[in-house]
Amino acid sequence: MTEHSDRIKGGDRAGAAQKIAADQALLRRLSNVLQDMGLPCACQDEVERTLAVFEEFEIRRSRKRLIIAARKHADVLCAALPYLQDVHHLEEPDMHPDDVTALVETFRHISETASQAAANLEILSGLNHSEPAGKT
Repeated sequence: MTEHSDRIKGGDRAGAAQKIAADQALLRRLSNVLQDMGLPCACQDEVERTLAVFEEFEIRRSRKRLIIAARKHADVLCAALPYLQDVHHLEEPDMHPDDVTALVETFRHISETASQAAANLEILSGLNHSEPAGKT
């Protein structure tokens, strides 16, 4: 298994979701602490507006990262697909185990990359429809 596929299997998929969840949790905690401080009304309103702007910025930043990742995954998938044509060149009497192993790895790479892309797009879809943390 390659370093890339190991990263896809665990780190990247969980990493994107965990990073976004951690950012949202931090903003919620910060919002709660600031609300509990009992700031004067005008100051509290300004703090809430600032937090809302910052949270929207973080959501846009996360969306941008996920879109860039989706494009990279699409590029990887497009680059890998032509190698699947090799399956048409396999002849049973001439099949070499190394050729079959290479095809197996190609299929796995495509599958793992597609799974990662789908997971990131699901996260992106959730970001597009979620309210800022302070609003829930």
